Amino acid sequence: MGQPKEALPFRGNSLLGRTVEVLLECTWPVLVIGRGGDQQLPPFPIEARTATDDRPGAGPLAAIATGMRLLRGDLGVHDAVFVTGCDAPFLSSAAVGWLCQQLGDHQAVMPRVAGVLQPLCAVYRLDTLATIESLLEANIDTPRTLAERVRCHVLEEMRLVAFDPELAFLRSVNTPEEYRQALTDGG
Repeated sequence: MGQPKEALPFRGNSLLGRTVEVLLECTWPVLVIGRGGDQQLPPFPIEARTATDDRPGAGPLAAIATGMRLLRGDLGVHDAVFVTGCDAPFLSSAAVGWLCQQLGDHQAVMPRVAGVLQPLCAVYRLDTLATIESLLEANIDTPRTLAERVRCHVLEEMRLVAFDPELAFLRSVNTPEEYRQALTDGG
């Protein structure tokens, strides 16, 4: 796309900056896990913390584990974290709140669209960290596998559409075409 996704301009900000602003509206603390190395993160509100992935390049499950380990001191074991990528231009605080409300007694809440779990727009209790660590030790690096190993409330598409008919909060930007469409749709 010509530059890292997190730095792509969107609505007068970067994709990452906008995501951090949305999260600061509805949750605390907000922690950004960077890849490390020479990654230059775009500016975002100083209220958010940053850290480097303990296992750069090992995938999103390893990054989730890094974040959870860092947040354990701030949160209780039964508390939960919302996890997203930097490329969700239409994420909203209402969507984050709604997903968190679906947690109940479960250890995780994960949307599923067209049969595919969406682990990067999901809620995880900190007590899933032990299971995540076990998966990583077994060289399993996909967060979708976590849904099979913990008490996960999978939100099916019908339920998601009832909340957001366009499923906008689940849209991500993975191609130049998707980015151009997000710019068009985002005004």
